[in-house]
Amino acid sequence: MPNDDKIDLTMFLDDYLNDTKEGFQEINSALLTLEKDNSQTERLDTIFRHVHTLKSSSTMLEFTDIAKLAHICEDLLDRLRKNKLPVTQETIDVLFEVTDMLETMVKEPNGEWGLQIAEFEKKLAKLGLQNQKKESGISIPQSELEESALRTQHSAIETVRVHETLLDSLFNLVGELIITKNRIDTIVAGTANKELKAALAAMEHIISELQEDVSAARLVPVGEIFQKFPRMVRDMAKEKGKEIELVLEGGEIELDKAVLDTIGEPLIHLIRNAVDHGIEPADVRQKQNKKRSGTVKIAAKRAENHILIDVEEDGGGIDITRMKEVAVKKGFVKQEAVGSLADKDVLNLLFKPGFSSAEEVTDVSGRGVGLDVVKTSVSEMGGTVEVATQKGKGTRFTLQLPLTTAIIQTLMVGVGKHIFAIPSDIVLETLEVKPEDIKEIENEQVLVLRNEVIPFVTLQDVLNIPHQEDKNQKDLIAVIIYRGDTFIGLGVDTLVDQTENIIKPFDPIAQQFKGFSGGTIMGDGSVALLLDIPSLFDFGMRNKNEKREKNG
Repeated sequence: MPNDDKIDLTMFLDDYLNDTKEGFQEINSALLTLEKDNSQTERLDTIFRHVHTLKSSSTMLEFTDIAKLAHICEDLLDRLRKNKLPVTQETIDVLFEVTDMLETMVKEPNGEWGLQIAEFEKKLAKLGLQNQKKESGISIPQSELEESALRTQHSAIETVRVHETLLDSLFNLVGELIITKNRIDTIVAGTANKELKAALAAMEHIISELQEDVSAARLVPVGEIFQKFPRMVRDMAKEKGKEIELVLEGGEIELDKAVLDTIGEPLIHLIRNAVDHGIEPADVRQKQNKKRSGTVKIAAKRAENHILIDVEEDGGGIDITRMKEVAVKKGFVKQEAVGSLADKDVLNLLFKPGFSSAEEVTDVSGRGVGLDVVKTSVSEMGGTVEVATQKGKGTRFTLQLPLTTAIIQTLMVGVGKHIFAIPSDIVLETLEVKPEDIKEIENEQVLVLRNEVIPFVTLQDVLNIPHQEDKNQKDLIAVIIYRGDTFIGLGVDTLVDQTENIIKPFDPIAQQFKGFSGGTIMGDGSVALLLDIPSLFDFGMRNKNEKREKNG
């Protein structure tokens, strides 16, 4: 056939990459099941089917090395299916290695892989599988090639794949629509034109539906990232010589893809810590009357307008006493203050850079190594992370994450001439307070709320906004903010509105300023900053401590 008449099959490349990604996930899942129970030989059929599809589609796209290794893998699977070779840990390990190699090759399909293929041929020969076919390429009947191409075309008709950048662009355009609508609302607020107000109400309804549809298109099941963990836990447990069972729950819960992509690294850090330092070796567990195999559980659940993800293990727990000793030794806490620290405050030291209570740092992780990355990543999304532990019973890390990082419900507050936004999901209530309602205990301002004493600080003080008048002569609005079981009163001048806002991230230079996590454009065109409450309060307390030290 002349080259001019040759079909350009690169149009199928995107489908090929997506299909192989799904195929490798199913292969790994089947291998993990087979490793636990090698009597489930029907899993070999699933693996064989995906490997055969990979061979066919790779041949179609002229990825010869991938097709060759897939063909070699097919021969091994065929012998296993026909009981010509036993299903042992050795054969399963080889299948894992071949799968990893194929996955690497798919990422660089036109690379030179001859040496790696030769190495696998040697391994397979040791298993008793002699590859008698020395042909340089793998040929597939034209009818099979055409059938594969038709299958790909048919699936493309049924499912339209949209590039992520296009979804992001649509989402940004919807955000601009919302901002523009808010500005129009402000401009016509005083008009009595009923037709204009009716048209604006209709437009608001349409924009709201458009926003919901675009947001729904960006949602991805948490299971998409969960399914990567069984293989990872299996490999780490094998490396550490431990027996570990992974339990996954809530994979059907959906999150914005931007959030899901961001939490991957924090979850990996938490899982590594659970495997390396949480779960004890099997013989140690047995002496403690525990099951030989430890359990790592990852569970996602919906809670109001956010998502909770727990990473929990039934290991030895965290030794609080040992942590206090390390905190003093490394200078995180003074010796005279360590006795007054609550367990929760001690556990929060795990998220400090450089803090580790591990006796040694291993290849997998060190207790505390990387946990500062976890907190930083989660905080940047507007989320929180908490830890709970019980010695001898295990440890649980809980990530609280927003459904989306771009559109959020906010409480707009005023301080002087400035307007700020506070995420609504951390606001418990608002109330008016008089100067006499604010007390001072041990040089700290507190608010007595229904017989409960909670810390109180004004946003004006935290942000160093110049005082226009004597603050002691002015009534304030207290915004009661909660994080877990901690409550804080934040004093502001006015409440402006509670509304849904499009949050625009800062550029890299502005991101270095702590206490803010983005901005939104108001109806009058001005910019309101979104407060990062956790880091803002830490910043405020540092300022207060610094002032106290200066004053002697």
